[in-house]
Amino acid sequence: MKTRSPQPLLTGLMWAQQGTTPGTPKLRHTCEQGDGVGPYGWEFHDGVSFGRQHIQDGALRLTTEFVKRPGGQHGGDWSWRVTVEPQASVQEIPPPSMAATMSSGPPIQDFPC
Repeated sequence: MKTRSPQPLLTGLMWAQQGTTPGTPKLRHTCEQGDGVGPYGWEFHDGVSFGRQHIQDGALRLTTEFVKRPGGQHGGDWSWRVTVEPQASVQEIPPPSMAATMSSGPPIQDFPC
């Protein structure tokens, strides 16, 4: 995710639900039509300083929220929360594995090897 700010904060999220199917769990980092995830989308946002989105992935509902508080030497403070809720009537759903990343500043440039 990237805001429409002049110096945007870039965030990303990857998740995999383990133990639900035999074999290697599917690692997800995007939501695309036809990949079995859905529904998904923004509940509300202003594109710059706050937003909430929901992602339904099988028996899991992921909610990501962000808010920016103005001020400070770097344009503000960011808070980001990810909530995962089981949506199935199954007794126990294994917790998902998650990884998150955040970056701000100039874009990373590719250098020839």
